[in-house]
Amino acid sequence: MKKQQRDNLLISFFKRKETYKKLAEYIVRLISDDPSAPKESIHTILYRIKGESRLIEKIDQENAGSEPNKEPVTHKNFHERIGDLIGIRIICLRLSDIVNVEAYLKFLVEEKILQFIQEPDYKRSFVLPIDPGKEAPQDINLQYSGYSSIHYQIMLGENADAGDAFKNIQIELQLRTILEEAWGEIDHKYRYRYSRTGESLPEHIHSGFYNLSAYLQAAAMQAELLCREVEAHRASGMLMSDGKNKLSIAIGHGDEKTKDFADQLTVPPALKTLLEETFGFKVTDRTLAYIMKRLNKLGYTQRSTRFFQNMFKKSRLDDFRTIFQEVLNRAPFKDSNTVNIDIINAVNFALFDEIQGSLVAKEGLRSTLTWRKDRLWI
Repeated sequence: MKKQQRDNLLISFFKRKETYKKLAEYIVRLISDDPSAPKESIHTILYRIKGESRLIEKIDQENAGSEPNKEPVTHKNFHERIGDLIGIRIICLRLSDIVNVEAYLKFLVEEKILQFIQEPDYKRSFVLPIDPGKEAPQDINLQYSGYSSIHYQIMLGENADAGDAFKNIQIELQLRTILEEAWGEIDHKYRYRYSRTGESLPEHIHSGFYNLSAYLQAAAMQAELLCREVEAHRASGMLMSDGKNKLSIAIGHGDEKTKDFADQLTVPPALKTLLEETFGFKVTDRTLAYIMKRLNKLGYTQRSTRFFQNMFKKSRLDDFRTIFQEVLNRAPFKDSNTVNIDIINAVNFALFDEIQGSLVAKEGLRSTLTWRKDRLWI
């Protein structure tokens, strides 16, 4: 790349860099602050903006390998042609956590908060011929297939409550386990970045890194098995002590396959109908999943229809609307972009009122809504 082209590109990049950073922070906050997100499945969310030297290097590679009639990448179009200017990484502890986060991301796409530019790219380290939770046989064949994680190419959807400056900017979102993250970071620092620049490393070093990945992938399988055994033990303990299992969420074990957090939840038809009648519209699957998780934790999923009708009685919802109006200066359930978080706040208020009493519930709601107001993206 010529100096003038390089200078023009860097000037354009630096002018946009703050926007990229704010967009990355918006996505992180979107997930971190969403009460319906499967937070028990998310260990860490990180982001990075591509460095200028790596950007120049990648553009040079793109232009060198492009077709003769294809327009080259320039300072005018690089933000449309380079899809990983913004990188966001969601790190999970367990293999089954990955499935939960995948389901959650699909919910966000269904609600047009995010949009997939292309289908997820599964860049797995190994082709594993067994399901998570199954015991690995001695002769299992773990075939290395390269870099490890799930890659999404995303943009904000039309229902995202963000400014127009963030629209149409591509983001690369990666989803991986903490053990895959460990291998990726070690490999990147001590093998990949040297190989990328053309430095030759002995073959035994390359194979050694592949072997390290095998050990960590086997450790991830063992970690999943142990976590499931802990869950099964706790569930059986609750069954023995109370005579009934308070956890209606299925726990995969043995020959059962991992299910995502939406498939694990069965919403009683009467409750689903009541919610729609109470709030005046169909509640999204993401919000229903959150409500059922809350009810499961409290042991309320088997309660009668009358119980839920009383929980959402008119006087209680009137109190919710009054406090909501006082704090946020608007009526709840009116804005399509925020209606689901409004419902979640209303459900939590009703549960607190039922369990802790009116005074505690009202103060808790004021605190929650004040925090929410302070966190609004401006």
